[in-house]
Amino acid sequence: MAKSITRRQSIIYAAAGSLATAAVLGGLNEKSFCQSSEAAYPKPAMLPNPESPTVLVAYGTRAGSTMEIAAAIALALENRNFKIHLCPVQEAAGPKEYSYIVIGSAIRMGSPLPEVVQYIEKHQTEFAGRPLACFAVHLTNEQDDAISRQKRSAYLDPIRKLLNLNHEGYFTGVYNPAKLPFLEVLMGKLMKSPVGDFRDWNAIRAWGESIFLQESASVLNSRFVTAES
Repeated sequence: MAKSITRRQSIIYAAAGSLATAAVLGGLNEKSFCQSSEAAYPKPAMLPNPESPTVLVAYGTRAGSTMEIAAAIALALENRNFKIHLCPVQEAAGPKEYSYIVIGSAIRMGSPLPEVVQYIEKHQTEFAGRPLACFAVHLTNEQDDAISRQKRSAYLDPIRKLLNLNHEGYFTGVYNPAKLPFLEVLMGKLMKSPVGDFRDWNAIRAWGESIFLQESASVLNSRFVTAES
């Protein structure tokens, strides 16, 4: 059975991303995060209304950094009065259970993880009419020049071939050889990848605060018109 986490531990784990935090929480199973926002997070500034739409935040990770980024995005959404379900993509219910979908993946060999693409392929028809935001966690092509932006965009091509994306996010991740299999460590040495945590938490939170603004506003407007008519 997955070990439970406290509200305070969860927000520290999501926002700090420090080695000290990872050491404290390293024994946690990913299933600890596959639960409702009520169980997984500290109280947001505004408590979700029972009628608030539910957002699935699903992620594919290898060494844990994508999970932490997903948790930070989930908290940003919860603070906007959404209800949140955060979990590994392998454990996510079908999209029809949610109003909005966020899917994130670590990038390996220039592509999302297989389980992320498999989830989308399996549930492709269920995404209809549901706003979808996808984010990629990568270590290369992080510069802001046109060539780097083009190469970054290609990371989500396998998903883009299956579905239209309403929002896209690209975040640099963590390179810690101690958490990676031998072949990935060898490749990192060949590419002379720098070791470290390169996540920009301000950019990550800002993305979580910006996605679905237009879509949720349209829903509120339609409800207002219906109530007035």
